[in-house]
Amino acid sequence: MGQEIFEILQPGIFTTVQDLGRKGFLANGIPPSGAMDRFALQMGNLLVKNPVGEAGIEVTALGPTIKVLESTVIAFTGGQFDAKLNSTPIPHWQSIAVKKGDVISIGKAEKGWRGYLCVAGGIDVPLVLGSKATYTMGALGGLRGRALRREDLIHAGPAREPLSSVRGRRVKKAILPALEDAKVLRVVMGPQDDYVTDESVGTFLSSPYRVQAKANRVGYRFEGPKFLFKDIEKAKDAGSDPSNIVDDGNAIGAIQIPGGVEPICLAVDGVSMGGYVKIACLIAADMDRMAQLRIGDPMKFQKVAVDEARGILKEKEDKVSEENIEGI
Repeated sequence: MGQEIFEILQPGIFTTVQDLGRKGFLANGIPPSGAMDRFALQMGNLLVKNPVGEAGIEVTALGPTIKVLESTVIAFTGGQFDAKLNSTPIPHWQSIAVKKGDVISIGKAEKGWRGYLCVAGGIDVPLVLGSKATYTMGALGGLRGRALRREDLIHAGPAREPLSSVRGRRVKKAILPALEDAKVLRVVMGPQDDYVTDESVGTFLSSPYRVQAKANRVGYRFEGPKFLFKDIEKAKDAGSDPSNIVDDGNAIGAIQIPGGVEPICLAVDGVSMGGYVKIACLIAADMDRMAQLRIGDPMKFQKVAVDEARGILKEKEDKVSEENIEGI
């Protein structure tokens, strides 16, 4: 175990330790978990010269108040929060030095919804199934499988580089995501969009939706027009509702439409199987966008082809590079 680096004075609304998630266990009912906004975590780690998949602290809506126990270098990325070091605003997307006794206060989200606090050396917690990611519903990973609490002590691993070479770095402005882009989520249609009338498919892709209060790491619910289903013959075990199907596997990002009432987009803690029609699937690159949607935000869905989705993901992954870090 590394050295004690932080003490949690106030935990915020929902603050967890996350890395890039655990792979290969969805078939066993264990989702990948990990950072909702992968790009923000990766760039935060680059800023403090960690491996890009190292664990950081994910904050949601209202962040924690943290006492610094040892001098180190941190970076805060993601949404725009009212974040301060003692009484001085913390610059976002930059690495800064902090010293023993300092207090980091991450207040309300002003734009976006999730932020990431990275520290030189990374958050040191045990690996569970190959990952440090917290999955609270399964009590796996992170700090004892739960959200952070008051008086928790957080450990960090050893910094990979001298701290003097880690501070004073920032992400180039040209690659910073525009939080307004979050208002459009790009999707690949299917696998059961043929259960829905052509009119409803068109409505899904053209109508405004609004983020409901029940939006979290398991799934985001969107309020909008109801769906109409085709009158088709279904398997006898599928259920009586037109939105029912025989249970099958869910991809992360799958958009279910139970009862035809509202689309529910499964997020990184989403369930692995379900018995509802899935009209579309969020492209992998836009999980970051969904992570920054606020409750009540208006948004729309946009259809893209599979090859286009792959290209968007590759373009985003290519941005996670030391070439996009500069000195202050």
